[in-house]
Formats: sequence, C-alpha cells, structure tokens
Amino acid sequence: MSFIHGLCAGTLLFTSSLVLAAPAPNADDIIRQARDREDGRSFMSQVSLVLVDKQGNTRVREFSYLQKDYPDGDKFTMHFSAPSDVRDVAFHIENPQEERGVEDSQWMYLPVSRQTRRISTTDKRGAFMGSDFSYADLDNIRVSDYRQTLLGEETIDGRACYVLEREPSSEQVLAKTGYNRLKVWIDKQNSLVMRQDYFDTRGVMIKQLRTQKVENLDGIDSITLSQVEHFVNGTRSQLRFNQLQYNVELDDKLFTQTAIRRGLKSGDTPEFRVTAR
Repeated sequence: MSFIHGLCAGTLLFTSSLVLAAPAPNADDIIRQARDREDGRSFMSQVSLVLVDKQGNTRVREFSYLQKDYPDGDKFTMHFSAPSDVRDVAFHIENPQEERGVEDSQWMYLPVSRQTRRISTTDKRGAFMGSDFSYADLDNIRVSDYRQTLLGEETIDGRACYVLEREPSSEQVLAKTGYNRLKVWIDKQNSLVMRQDYFDTRGVMIKQLRTQKVENLDGIDSITLSQVEHFVNGTRSQLRFNQLQYNVELDDKLFTQTAIRRGLKSGDTPEFRVTAR
C-alpha cells in the first residue's frame, strides 16, 4: 500500500470587501492524494489478524509485515507465525506505480505443499486468510479503476472527511472485486481512509471498513486498528498493527518469491522497538 500527503482544505481569499471560497477539490485528486500519501521509504510491523465469527468466537493470526518503496512501485511481504496451522504461510505482493498500467501481483507460499502460487485476478474475490478482507482489498488504490464523484463532507470520529462515491470503470474491475459501488470517507488533513462501504451488484451494502485507531508514529499518521464487518456473513475481522516502524533498513532479498519460500529468519530485520500501547 503506499500512503499520504495531506489534503488541502478550502481557504478563504479576501479581496477588498469580497470573500471568495476556494474551489472544491477534484474527486480524482482526492483519491490520488490517498494513493500517494507519505508513509516513508519502508516500514515493518507485527500484525494481529483477528477473526470473529457470527457466534462471537475469536481466532487470532499473527504475522510480520514488511514494505519497501522502489522507483517503479512498492513491494510487501507477509510471514505468518501463529497459530501452528498457518505458520510459515507467506505472501509476496508487488504494487507497480499506476502510471505503468501494470496489474498488482500477489503470490502465496503454502508450506504444506511447498509450492508458491500466483493469486490470479479471478481469485482476488477470495477471503484473505479466512478473513473479511479479500485479496482485492490488498491491492493498492488505483484512481483509474473507478469513476469517482465528490458527494460532500462529513465528520467521522471528530475528523473532517471528504465523502466520495466510486463506481468501477470497467467490467474487469467489477469482475475482480465484486464491488459495484464504493462509498469512501477520506480524512481531509492526512488522506487516510476512515471508512469505506462496499456494495454488490444488487446495490446491497455487503460490508464496511472502519478505521478505529490512528496514531502518529515517527511523524506519520498511521492506522493501527481497522475493522471490516461483513453484514451478509455476520462476521468481522480486525487488523491490529503493533510496533509499527518507518524508514527501517530492509534488504531487497526480503521482497522476492524466494524470500517467502525461505521464510523470515532471525536477523533478517532490525529489532522491533518495544513500545507501551
């Protein structure tokens, strides 16, 4: 994912006795700001993926999350460590810059078969590690994948947000995601997505993403807790980012298909700082 220059709020210009309001921002520009927001040249985090079923039973999956920027895009790896049934499952993701016109690529390593497989476009509707996040949700924000309209402004948890509606720009995008419409709330100050509603082809809101906690870490506003609630399945999933650190030294060898087959070893990354949370 790559995130975040702040959006400019409307300013007032005073000319003699005339007060002029600045023009409303362009919807494409708002999405572009969210896509390109500053998040350092790299980061790493320990992440908890919390799965809650319709009876309220909870399962927790732990993984290490690494990201690094490159001139032509960014790359991610995820290495699952617990519980035992998902230990050593790993993902490698490449998000090329949108201007290149190249699709995001995802690979998954399964230790049981010792095989790495590419997650195809037709598989991206599937549930990421059994959660309410889909593989398509892991793709970077793309301006051209949707037609966006600025609906107005609202306040979410005390944060002033732009409210936009997004509709797929092609049948291919709809086929990949299954989302016929998105409604998204983007923080005006830091361009973080604070809420997103997902609608299917019948116009039914099937799930909702909400940012539940934002912290300023290393000078960067960061989402450290988010939740997706699936209204059809009656389930919900949380992503909790722990010990999130920016601008760390990460070797290029950690961002390859070979790396996810090899696994994450002691000494591959800098030590995580222990922070009180």
